[in-house]
Amino acid sequence: MSSSSRRPNPHGRRRSWVAAGGLALAVLAELSSAGLLGLSGWFISTCAVAGAATFSSFSYVAPSGGVRAFALARVAGNHGKRLVLHAAALRRVATARAGLFGRAAATGRAQADGLWSGELLDRSMADADSAGMALIESTTPVAVTAALTAGAVLAVAASASVVPAAVLAAGVVLMAVTAHRAPGNAREAEQHTRKALRAELVTAVDAWTEMASLGAAEQLAARTTARLTRLDTAREAAGRRRHRTTLTVGLIGTATLTATAATGGAPDAPTFVFVALLSLGVLAQAEQLAPAAEARATAKAAHRRLTTGVPLTARDPTVAGIRSWSTEQGIGFADYRLPPMALRPGRVLGATVARGGMLVVTGRSGSGKSTLLRALASSLRQATEGGEDRPAVVAVAADDHLFTGTLGSNWRLADPTLTDDEIGERLAQLRLSDSGLTAATPVGPGGRQLSGGELRRVYLGRALARHPHVLIVDEPTTGLDERTARHVLGILANLPDTTVVLALHEVPVCLESAGHVSRLPLDHTSQEAP
Repeated sequence: MSSSSRRPNPHGRRRSWVAAGGLALAVLAELSSAGLLGLSGWFISTCAVAGAATFSSFSYVAPSGGVRAFALARVAGNHGKRLVLHAAALRRVATARAGLFGRAAATGRAQADGLWSGELLDRSMADADSAGMALIESTTPVAVTAALTAGAVLAVAASASVVPAAVLAAGVVLMAVTAHRAPGNAREAEQHTRKALRAELVTAVDAWTEMASLGAAEQLAARTTARLTRLDTAREAAGRRRHRTTLTVGLIGTATLTATAATGGAPDAPTFVFVALLSLGVLAQAEQLAPAAEARATAKAAHRRLTTGVPLTARDPTVAGIRSWSTEQGIGFADYRLPPMALRPGRVLGATVARGGMLVVTGRSGSGKSTLLRALASSLRQATEGGEDRPAVVAVAADDHLFTGTLGSNWRLADPTLTDDEIGERLAQLRLSDSGLTAATPVGPGGRQLSGGELRRVYLGRALARHPHVLIVDEPTTGLDERTARHVLGILANLPDTTVVLALHEVPVCLESAGHVSRLPLDHTSQEAP
């Protein structure tokens, strides 16, 4: 085990201490609330009895001071609880989200697994929120109820008798068992249906014109209506389940309060009021166990998806068997097993590319060019790190993505410092300004307002804005006319401080004479690499 793996994590310890402090403040606030309720009832009852009795004397100083102390403790505890618990929960949410994207980036499977698709990304973010907020929604109510019940049982036993204390404890336990067994998966089903509906609506709006031209608008509307119906059904089922649970827990609480008061055995009226009000406060808190159990079930399911939906280690089958390296002189890879096909045998591939040079991977469609580029990008990311504020590897996939918004907002994801004038210069360099594109041009959902050739160059412009050490591009000339394709390849071939790896069907004439361009054909039929 390395020394770094044995080194304690101060941030993890700090998060644990913050969460523990928040729980302690929550317990303090609820104990103060229950104490304030019980003591206030006792105090008022005692004052009433003393006032009704002849020649009665009663010192109100100590009880009055206790009431004020409980009130101050409740206010301070609630304020501190909100600050500390929310800070701890937000840190957990941030950690869960960072861990999700970190695991996805480490495995290189984000694009292949569809992690960035609307529905799955939305679900992953919701799961991270559920897992982080479980501290407030689930853990805190359970801890507060347990502490409050223990304190109330001792107070009732000391002021009245053991019997009402036992009845109160038994009632809270029964409410907890009922809440624990009730949550089920109604909330999960409702959330899943709602997210599926949202994805369906986005798709329907985006594809409505195409569906109408195909005569499929009615079918698309029927699919959306069916999703809405399923959402209503899921909501009704979840509502009925929550109502049954709330009603059952409430009935148990009412029966427990009645039984506690009936078996109170209080020596006087003020003590009876104290026992009754204290029990009422405890049972009111115990009713929060039902939504806490539901939140706990949701958080457990979210945690399971977060930890199993994206592998924690880089075990991507597309990366298996490839070994890569990056030095000041350039990059290289070896031991990549190219699977056999009908027109070629399988073989082991390897290549090296000098810094500032270009490697062109060629082959017919389906020969494995994209798979090799994904494997190389993932392997190089794991083996190297960027420097000088430059990323080690930037890959432009054949099915890359643009976010809804303007062209400038998409490019500023790569470099937030880009001005409109700088974006205009880059657009002119890529001959996109000839089409009237500017930084303010809206790209539409997924870039649908741009042509295929414009999309490829916008993807390239965003990648070039990062000034990567290694740039990997899959089919950079797709959708481009011959003149524009030569121009784009010329730009890629003249990046002096960037090593470029391209996937093309064949090496174009404009690159054949370049001395720093090497070729790796995947359709080679010999058993040995070229």
